[in-house]
Amino acid sequence: MITRVNGGGAAPTIGAAAREDRFRAALRIAAAALCLVLIASLFMQYVTATDQRSDEPLAFTGVMLLRGATGGRSEGAPHPMLIAALIAAALLLAYSSFNVKSAFMPIFASAAGLAALLLLRFDVVFSERREFNFAAGSAVISAGWNVGAASMAAVLAAAITFSVRSAYLKRREAYAAVFDNRSLPANYTPPTTGEIIIRDMRKHWPVYLMILPTLVYYVVWAYGPMQGIVIAFNDYAPKKGFWGSNWAGLKWFREFFRSPFALRTIRNTLMINILNLLIGFPAPILLALMLNELTSTGYKRAVQTVTYIPHFISLVVLCGLLIDFVSSDGAVTSFLKLFGFPSVNLLGQARYFRSVYIVSDLWQHLGWNSIIYLSALASIQMELYEAARIDGAGKLKQVWHVTLPGIAPTITILLILQIGSMMSVGYEKIILLYNSITYETADVVSSYVYRVGIEDADFSRSTAVNLFNSLINFSLVVSANRLSRAMSETSLW
Repeated sequence: MITRVNGGGAAPTIGAAAREDRFRAALRIAAAALCLVLIASLFMQYVTATDQRSDEPLAFTGVMLLRGATGGRSEGAPHPMLIAALIAAALLLAYSSFNVKSAFMPIFASAAGLAALLLLRFDVVFSERREFNFAAGSAVISAGWNVGAASMAAVLAAAITFSVRSAYLKRREAYAAVFDNRSLPANYTPPTTGEIIIRDMRKHWPVYLMILPTLVYYVVWAYGPMQGIVIAFNDYAPKKGFWGSNWAGLKWFREFFRSPFALRTIRNTLMINILNLLIGFPAPILLALMLNELTSTGYKRAVQTVTYIPHFISLVVLCGLLIDFVSSDGAVTSFLKLFGFPSVNLLGQARYFRSVYIVSDLWQHLGWNSIIYLSALASIQMELYEAARIDGAGKLKQVWHVTLPGIAPTITILLILQIGSMMSVGYEKIILLYNSITYETADVVSSYVYRVGIEDADFSRSTAVNLFNSLINFSLVVSANRLSRAMSETSLW
């Protein structure tokens, strides 16, 4: 017999929303309380050890580690992992101050804080003699660290529980909506997630079979090599392998930040990317808008061909042409000389390197990057322009109120990806154009990693620097994505 199953109407939805609000409020209170516990743990002993010279017992609180009052090479330098844990605690306190519905922030912040404390423990154990003048094997992690790590782990567990529970309640609401609008058997039970997946795989097995080679490719060539990250934390010797080499803690990260190259490479990387974001990102949008307004098909195709060609020129050939163009007697230098500029090799002067790089990058990718915007413009319905013209909108008004909103999702996605690569500049073009004279403005993180890793064969140092770079990029793309989702309905995920 077929009967109509009543899901309870609006009452279950209201009840589920109320329960979710109560659980969210409890999570916010717990996050704030446990952050205060983490801060309080800084006044407890974090590490006890023995001085390697005098054999005297030593004890350090979290505050002492934060002040750098530890002796050894780290004297006067706050421990970076403790600073990272405090930043994570600050993010959790900020989350507790606002009624944010998503559990992403507490999960991300507590996981980062816990990872920072684990790296702190790892570093103290494996850098005890070199950084802190501890006797070998004497460092012991004390109660303060245990309390701090436990507080972050508790926040992480609570946030994950809230996220899972919230997803479960939303699923129940969806089932209630289905039951309210359909006639179902009295003994009907909704399928579980696993049953749905198995049923879909049986039904669409050819599609899953087609996806399998791609999954295998990424597992073998993208995720498999990630085990090499461990060499950033040890003195890697190819003969001993990844796991057989001696552990070094955060030695290579410290060596990089203590070197004069850290500030220079980070500054140059950010400067080039910021200039590229301000100049190179909007330029393809403007080109696409102008091409979209052209009525002559032949002229439009000619402009597209001319702007697309540089993208297909080999980078080595393009850099060779560029070096000739900006030499002291090159075409570009000769043209600039007409306006009073000195006749100098532009790539031989550190102050001109960024300008040459940005302009050449714009020339190379302007036309190619406009293709995706032209595709987005083609999807805008002409009826919207008709309605705008009827309302009295001119060309500029149509662009502002019809065209730009129509391609806004595409712009947002590409902007998120661009922000996510703010700490990355391709080393190929840099090493083809720079020289020792222009290192001051041309040397970036990727070129430094190339020199240290390939030329000097210092694999651990180069991996550590590149890992730091990747973590910054990951944080930027996640933050940009969350900000985009908060301000609009467009995001990568």
